[in-house]
Amino acid sequence: MAEICTLVFRLRDGSEQEAADIIKLRFYKDRYTSGSELSGKVIYTGSPRDILEIKLTAGGRLIHHGYAGYIRTENIHGRVELSFISPAWSCLLSQNEPVPGLSYGVDLAGLLAANVTIPNVTCESGTDTVNYIYVREHSTIWDAVTAYTKKAYGSFPHIGGTNEVRVRPTAGRTFTYAAGQVITIGRTVDRRVMLSKAYMAGADGEYSYSWTNAQAAADGIVRERYYPLDRQWLGSPEDGPKFRVEVSARRYRSTFIRLTGYRGEDIFDSFSVRAGGEHLSSLIGGLEVIFECGRAATTVYVMNTVS
Repeated sequence: MAEICTLVFRLRDGSEQEAADIIKLRFYKDRYTSGSELSGKVIYTGSPRDILEIKLTAGGRLIHHGYAGYIRTENIHGRVELSFISPAWSCLLSQNEPVPGLSYGVDLAGLLAANVTIPNVTCESGTDTVNYIYVREHSTIWDAVTAYTKKAYGSFPHIGGTNEVRVRPTAGRTFTYAAGQVITIGRTVDRRVMLSKAYMAGADGEYSYSWTNAQAAADGIVRERYYPLDRQWLGSPEDGPKFRVEVSARRYRSTFIRLTGYRGEDIFDSFSVRAGGEHLSSLIGGLEVIFECGRAATTVYVMNTVS
């Protein structure tokens, strides 16, 4: 399968070993998660305990670099099959707590530098400095980055390329798909975590601030949450519950297109396709690639939020 992808294990002794016999791989990332995830199954004869890092190159670039989070081996009919799950290094931003409290005059690089260093994670430079951000106890570094991004740019952070934290959408490449490349086009509606209303307490302890999700109400969803005062929003407390509603509705609607092959697509690339009587043109919000039997199939997702 080397012609479409290359899977490399970094071992405990520092050496690297290419997986020569890949059975199946699944790569996934989207604009709202803190990193990609790679899972798969290969034929492997070494010690699974010695595998520390996993890299995947496809579409002409390194698309995944992560740690070996879970490994299992099975001896089946005389051959050893190794299954693994590898979160990207940047996923650890969602698994480490930041220094709590107020941080004044920080940009993205300063915020990350103030907390534990995650291996192989970088960030974009030249970002805006905000007057302050407030970090809650027992939140995550990714939560702090999200709070910074919301305050600085009014948007959400994402992982661009391989393990690079970005807070500004970056114009990527443009892909035009032919109808013959399209396997299927579909749509999803996900109401599983969508809030209908969020409340936040004011300084007096009363829940004076709220935000209603009109779409949830129209869909008959009743899911309300009450939150204590979040000092991140002291300057504009009405934005606190609004933020909670927006987070809950990020995957409300999506369109997906499954295609033959993989061409190196990444989130915030754009695409255009005419197939099945439809013309779709948008930014890529999510990406799934399956490598199997010497072939690749790519699913690109368009994600639309509601508030």
